[in-house]
Amino acid sequence: MFTSDERGIVEPNSDMVAMAISVIGFIIFVSLIAHSYQVYDEKTYIAQHYDDAASLAGLLRNEPLLTVPDRPDLIDAARVESLTPGDIEGLKDRYGTRYGFSFKVEVPPSYSKVVGTAEEFGVSASVPVTIRLNEVDELPGTLTVKIWES
Repeated sequence: MFTSDERGIVEPNSDMVAMAISVIGFIIFVSLIAHSYQVYDEKTYIAQHYDDAASLAGLLRNEPLLTVPDRPDLIDAARVESLTPGDIEGLKDRYGTRYGFSFKVEVPPSYSKVVGTAEEFGVSASVPVTIRLNEVDELPGTLTVKIWES
């Protein structure tokens, strides 16, 4: 390592380690910036479309296909269970003009029903509802709507 010779010694590969560390640091920096932008883009999308999901949930809360005929504020679990594929397509044609959507009606832990299939990435909004499980039980639950670009 140390010599008594005053002349400088340059190893042929001594700058390779410094170059490798610099390249690795640059790659990590670029990946952090890309990930930050991706998270920002997703959060912006959610913020822009949350009101649309909440509005759709409000419309489905009073949908005649889901509610009891004489009480439009009460979702009937039997009607949700008896939805046919044609009914689901009719709902999507009526409400899903700009977005694809699916929804879930649930009363934890006793009842949960998902109607439709959802994309992996989307925006969800929930509204509180009263759900009739049978002629005797009417329990508080939630109606959750998930929307995505169609």
